[in-house]
Amino acid sequence: MKIGILGGGQLARMIIEETGKFGFTYRILSDVEDSPAGQLCSEQVTGKFSDYEALKKFASGCDIVTLENEFIGSEYVKYIEDLGIKVLPGSGIVALIQDKLLQKRNLKDAGIPVPSFCEVKTPGDVENFAADYGYPVILKSRTMGYDGKGNYRIDRKDDIEDALRTLSKRGELMCEEFVDFRRELAVQCVRSVTGGTGIYPVVESIQKDHICNVVKANGDFDSALTKKINSIAETILSELNYTGVLAIELFEKESGEVLVNELAPRVHNTGHYTIEGCYVSQFENHIRAVAGLPLGSCDLKCRAAVMINILGERNGKAKSEGLGEFLKEKNAYIHIYGKKETRTGRKMGHITVTGGDPSEVLRKAENLHSKIKI
Repeated sequence: MKIGILGGGQLARMIIEETGKFGFTYRILSDVEDSPAGQLCSEQVTGKFSDYEALKKFASGCDIVTLENEFIGSEYVKYIEDLGIKVLPGSGIVALIQDKLLQKRNLKDAGIPVPSFCEVKTPGDVENFAADYGYPVILKSRTMGYDGKGNYRIDRKDDIEDALRTLSKRGELMCEEFVDFRRELAVQCVRSVTGGTGIYPVVESIQKDHICNVVKANGDFDSALTKKINSIAETILSELNYTGVLAIELFEKESGEVLVNELAPRVHNTGHYTIEGCYVSQFENHIRAVAGLPLGSCDLKCRAAVMINILGERNGKAKSEGLGEFLKEKNAYIHIYGKKETRTGRKMGHITVTGGDPSEVLRKAENLHSKIKI
């Protein structure tokens, strides 16, 4: 089976790393020569997602196509589908999820708890929303926002004009209430073309400068909260008739209420710990799902796992430091993504540490992470 992946970044790379054992062949489409996934894949088509000739060349001969990010326009996904090639998740899902306003409307209509929101066309829309929910409010671009990009916190009326001027360059806008959360949580869930489903453990995600920094998985996580979030995940999978891995990011309030923040139609940074921490990783289960293979266990195979992103701390050529000391450690794992250039805040790799005591695993992970530079 030949599987095409739209995108050649670290997520595509880890998909290939985790599923090469099945004997599948891969082809990727990337706008970057020598991309992280391309380094492992014998077939890379280099071109932009908007280049129909590149899309046709990429898709030709693929048995199925999947994606590593949702920032490809749904019309380009539809073009591949119109060539007679199945894309999972498909263009309808991509169109729905990449527009955050449509995403929130559909979640609300399905009875999923979400922050209050509204469409924004004029400054008055923000003023009226703030009158109902109070400041601060969060102005968001409806598309192409990630890692904090495309968000603007509005603390008072005088901020509105600047916020609109800043974000309007990104396209249409929406507004959400500010959620004073206790924790940010996430869960990966998966649904196969055959209808089988699986749900990974609920994890806590800790952000640094709006970028996922630390993810903590704990086998002793609150069972009642897990049950509530699993029910949300099952409803979303069913309502969307979804295929593949879906990431769900949530806010937990002090009251115990949970609100869905965003969906991502792909494998996700908050699920990287599953490679070493679970019996079957999110990457493998994604390919099992789209290829129609039985899904594997999503359960933790250890009591605790911690993943910490390795973020660039400078701009320039990438160079790994500290690997020697790291690799001496038991139950510690490192993934370097093969990016040639490092930039401040860029995701260059990640580490995962597994063990029995959650506090000790976190301490060890933080200590080991401090030794690694790229």
